[in-house]
Amino acid sequence: MRIWHFAQISFGFTFLVCVLLTLKRTSPDNDCLESPESLQKKDVSQEIEETYQYYSQNFSVKHDTLGHLWVPYNYLIGSPPASRRFMTIGISSVHREKQDYLMETIKSIFSHLSEEELEEVILVIYLANHEEHLNLKTAKEIEGQFSADILVGRLIVISTSPKNYPPLDGLKRNYNDPPERVKFRSKQNVDYAFLVNFCANISYYYLMLEDDVSCTQNFLTAIRKSLDQQLSQWTTITFSSLGYIGKLYHSADLPQLARFLLLFYDEMPCDWLLEHFHRSKAQPEMIRIKPSLFQHMGSFSSFQSRQNKLKDNEFVEVIEHFGDSPPALCYTNMNVYMEFVAENLCFPGPNFFWGKDIDESSNFTMVFQNTINIGKIQIITGSTDHPGDTLKSGYVELGRQKFQDNDKTSCKSFSKIGDFQNGIFSVDNLNITTAGEKIDCLKIQVSASQDHWLLIKKIGIWTQK
Repeated sequence: MRIWHFAQISFGFTFLVCVLLTLKRTSPDNDCLESPESLQKKDVSQEIEETYQYYSQNFSVKHDTLGHLWVPYNYLIGSPPASRRFMTIGISSVHREKQDYLMETIKSIFSHLSEEELEEVILVIYLANHEEHLNLKTAKEIEGQFSADILVGRLIVISTSPKNYPPLDGLKRNYNDPPERVKFRSKQNVDYAFLVNFCANISYYYLMLEDDVSCTQNFLTAIRKSLDQQLSQWTTITFSSLGYIGKLYHSADLPQLARFLLLFYDEMPCDWLLEHFHRSKAQPEMIRIKPSLFQHMGSFSSFQSRQNKLKDNEFVEVIEHFGDSPPALCYTNMNVYMEFVAENLCFPGPNFFWGKDIDESSNFTMVFQNTINIGKIQIITGSTDHPGDTLKSGYVELGRQKFQDNDKTSCKSFSKIGDFQNGIFSVDNLNITTAGEKIDCLKIQVSASQDHWLLIKKIGIWTQK
């Protein structure tokens, strides 16, 4: 009997221990005995809860969805300016095996801007090599060649760690692109996203260029004039017909553009995404300004050093300085062909004027911002492509005493100083007489009708102190 009672007691004790152990194992407070699956579920739930608690206390629509991204940048050269400039020029650059064009591009940018224009721009170069030694090498080369621009704060060079990039391998092959092409274009989207994100608060406008372009003379002034002519809201204006070159944005739109490029980074090439971006912001068509202000100069692509001989056929380069370019405004009573307006010839102007329906009443007037003394004038009409569009019969007058006439500024008195010969006007040594003193206007007057259109290619004015 004692054995039975002992057995009963032992069984009861054993049962109680088993029940306690079972309860212990299923208790949410027991981490030691939990299965890996339950531990994982708990970790995820806890992480979600902690994340929710954090963002519920710190979330801000302005900073978390509309503001710039908190990308950790490396400042290789320079730092952001203390005050906003008019325009930031952004370039993303990677090392090229066969030929590098970055230094030539920087030279072209700075050398094609006047002193006044240089005060209004800042150039940001994002070195996108994942090998840090290449970034440091390029930064050192830039520092050696452009120390003066760095000193005055118009040049910044940045990079970031490859750790900040999303996955670039094993991405889906849209458009049946090979894996290496998918990786290249996906990384390029992230490169541009990081670049535009950095430039969001530096200026009022942002101009996107590539690291292998050349510029036309005084391109900033041409951009300003185009902006003044925009009568409706816009997202993107392009000053080139090629790829990413010459795209202009409001800096306020750059945080959204950065997020847009990151959201679809593995879907399609960057230039396609840029088209979708302006459409998503209710601009159905790209605003295209002609002639192009920028030209592609490279012969080898940054993708596997493949040949790339793309050229913008609408680019017109002003190589030499033709005269002293005193600031002026221009107008005409001729019918203008397309975008080749009178303002193209105003100093500093990007291109030529092209008018049609020319008769003896046609004229072209230039009104100088300040009264000047002129020593020499040279005017060239026609071009290599359009040799017949010269001024067949006409002369030049100089005017004094500016006044307003029907919302246009003109001069009260004009004096003829010479005629066109074979489409060219040239007069020198005006300084030895009073003919070139205290001049406010210059007028090209047509004296006979002609069948050909009139292309005014250049107006060169050399001033005297």
